Amino acid sequence: MGVLNLGYPLWLLLSVLVVFALLLYYVLRGRVSEGWRVALAVVLAPVCTVGVVAVAVVLSALLYPLYETPTDPVSPEPPTSPAPTPDATSLETTGPTASPSASPSVTATASPGASATASPVASPSVSATASASPAP
Repeated sequence: MGVLNLGYPLWLLLSVLVVFALLLYYVLRGRVSEGWRVALAVVLAPVCTVGVVAVAVVLSALLYPLYETPTDPVSPEPPTSPAPTPDATSLETTGPTASPSASPSVTATASPGASATASPVASPSVSATASASPAP
């Protein structure tokens, strides 16, 4: 004789059937006679068990897509990154820069009676954040 493999232990199936039979016996009390109540509890317990399992399977199948992580996105979007910031190495250059509006440049002005002075040429909205560091 073959082994009955339901995917769960047989004692669990029997205990669920007994619980359903007792619940049906309790619910049918006062509605039908004593003989019919035992017969209906014995017959309807497996039917109710199959019905509850069917409802559980349907609910599980309907709710499964909501809890699964998507494996293949519909429209892959490139990752958004913050606005590019200038590198720290580009701020430490000592030569003339290509865009004077991005970093301030220092110019020397000569006057007949005064010494050379430095004045920033950049717009007032740009702040100079580069600091001079000793070269290695």
